[in-house]
Amino acid sequence: MNLQLIRYSMSESSTLGMLFIDGYFSCYTLEDAMREKKIPGETCIPAGIYGITLRTEGGQNHRYSQKFPNMHRGMLHLLNVPNFKYVYIHFGNTKEDTEGCILVGDGANNNQIEEGFVSSSVKAYQGIYKIIVDAIEDGEGVWIEIVDGIPAQNNQKQLTNAVVAANKLNLRKTPSGEVEGVLNQKTRTKVLESHDGWSKVLIEGWVDEEYLEEA
Repeated sequence: MNLQLIRYSMSESSTLGMLFIDGYFSCYTLEDAMREKKIPGETCIPAGIYGITLRTEGGQNHRYSQKFPNMHRGMLHLLNVPNFKYVYIHFGNTKEDTEGCILVGDGANNNQIEEGFVSSSVKAYQGIYKIIVDAIEDGEGVWIEIVDGIPAQNNQKQLTNAVVAANKLNLRKTPSGEVEGVLNQKTRTKVLESHDGWSKVLIEGWVDEEYLEEA
């Protein structure tokens, strides 16, 4: 599994970014400010590629196991970060909640106007946590590439929200292929890709895109 964090806005106190998982936009991020010389507790980690594993020791792990007893299996721990120890991906809203770690959120402000902030952080964390942990526990290598100031490229897609417009919409394994199920009118989904009049939706099937509307 490949994660990519694209840092798109740097201020004197914080750094905002976008996190992609296997090419798809997942959430916003907030980190400490970028600095030529590290100030402990006030500096984001260097750009680069780092492995991610689970750390099941330490006070942070204990706090998260209590807050998320049905979900938590260890902290998302970035490995071999130069001049940093115990760098995690976790929830939080402002620079006060991170000491070099990566905070996630479903929304972000303009940190050029006011102090950097990400919102709905717990929700965003819960949204990405199981996906990443399942990959780690399945033995899949999980890596994060952190990039400074480079815009998203073609393979980094934000999923399009869609809703079924027809009374009944056949769900197919392939375009024009065998029908595997039916989606009811007003069913909400997300479009993964489109090809020759067909859309692959998030529940892993193909539908006639004529009967989808953006939501």
